[in-house]
Amino acid sequence: MVALAEIRSLYDLPSDGEIAGRLAAGETLPVEFYFAPEVHALEQEKIFSRSWQYACHESVVAKPGDYAVARAGDTPILVTRGEDGELHGLVNVCRHRLHSIAQENGRAKNLQCPYHGWVYELDGRLKAAPRSKREPGFDCSGISLAPVAVETWDQWVFVNPDPAAPSLESLTSDIRERTDALNAELRTYEFQVRYEYTMECNWKIWAENALECYHCPILHRNSYGKSYATDPERYHVDSGENTIWHDAPIRWLPTEGDLSSLQGFRFAYTFPSSFFAMDDYVGFVGSVQPLAPERCFAYVDMYVRPGADETVVKEWLKMWDQTLIEDKQATDIQQIGYRSRRVPAGRLMLDSESPLSAFMTLAFKALSS
Repeated sequence: MVALAEIRSLYDLPSDGEIAGRLAAGETLPVEFYFAPEVHALEQEKIFSRSWQYACHESVVAKPGDYAVARAGDTPILVTRGEDGELHGLVNVCRHRLHSIAQENGRAKNLQCPYHGWVYELDGRLKAAPRSKREPGFDCSGISLAPVAVETWDQWVFVNPDPAAPSLESLTSDIRERTDALNAELRTYEFQVRYEYTMECNWKIWAENALECYHCPILHRNSYGKSYATDPERYHVDSGENTIWHDAPIRWLPTEGDLSSLQGFRFAYTFPSSFFAMDDYVGFVGSVQPLAPERCFAYVDMYVRPGADETVVKEWLKMWDQTLIEDKQATDIQQIGYRSRRVPAGRLMLDSESPLSAFMTLAFKALSS
């Protein structure tokens, strides 16, 4: 694995101290952090292989035998519900010839690799392997699928490729008071549709776009910026050590209604890539994943409040898709600027973009650790 010191030498980057100082003063990370393949590889090792990431809704693995496929960076993951009712997190790679155990969500008494038929218990222990009796010394009891950490955050199931990672609860404690109420209400919402987007940009560019609303009055003037208040007096942001929070009032509805009675938009993001949010009509949960140094994928699962005004729900689902398409278009174009290296770093507006500074600082600390 290439270390950050080698990347610095390769691209003639400032020292760690200089980068940290510039981040504190309002600069972005150096542009090379957004396209260098060596940085991408280091992020897989230092960030995505050691961080909690959203896997699925609890309903997907509600009953014994249920399993769900997910990814955490480059790591394919399988979440199962054992016969004892416990959740298990496993690397979705057979211990024989490294084929995936499952390609989609499902339910079974055992897990069978579709390549050569090795069979595993729901907790990952190898149960049987065809022709194993012909192999001297072959012992199923000594073979298991590799474990990963798994934990629930209310109705959301999260995974971490590092089985010895600090608990998700401990890393998100600073935001739990806010998300307790949000998730309790969002739990009553019903799944409606999944939106998927593939961006031709580095995953951090897309994440950083999601973490600020300084762009909303301009880029989203006919979508998000039309529906929610985006001025700095009413759009609030707050950054914790591993989490970011946004909230804003609804300022427009397609039908008549008392705006003052609405709770408005609330959004929670946990480093590096997972988020959930809601307002009085719809909610969503999602994640962004790097595919390559200059390519990423994001999905958003949309939920709808039962009994909500159908006219507003229809408009809101359309608005969110439009907003995310606009985000894709903007971040794809940004990548061209980063890749040019004609500007060594950007200059943030810290009063409006403080979450970006927090996000970049956390990413840099992880890479330089």
